[in-house]
Amino acid sequence: MDLFVELMRGVLFAGIAIAFLLLAWAFFRLARIFSATESSIKEVSEQVVPLLGKTHTTVDNINSQLSQLDEAVGDVAGITDELDQTTTVITRGVRGGIIRASSATAGLSRGISTFLGGEGNPRKRTEDAHDGTDDGRGEAR
Repeated sequence: MDLFVELMRGVLFAGIAIAFLLLAWAFFRLARIFSATESSIKEVSEQVVPLLGKTHTTVDNINSQLSQLDEAVGDVAGITDELDQTTTVITRGVRGGIIRASSATAGLSRGISTFLGGEGNPRKRTEDAHDGTDDGRGEAR
């Protein structure tokens, strides 16, 4: 029986040794995986950090361009408002001038017509109304 116990003790030690070797081999593989992961992360970091710096610079440039564009749009809006006001003033001035010229032309035409004895003569209308032949509607009384 001592032999059996010694044999079992030997098997147990051998099993523990094999388990220890398997566990050591698993840790060694895990260490290699972590090492590869660490080097990959370093490589990615070395590439990403400059890209992030360039991206930051690009975003700053875009913001600068957008602020300049915003100023330009504001200037165009101001010019458009001023142009609208100028157009309104010119339109009112031209319209007023045309109305005055039209009124003056109509008055001058009426005055010349009256002076020359045309239809616009108020004396002729008054005489026609008093002679009894025309009641103002083109009909005799």
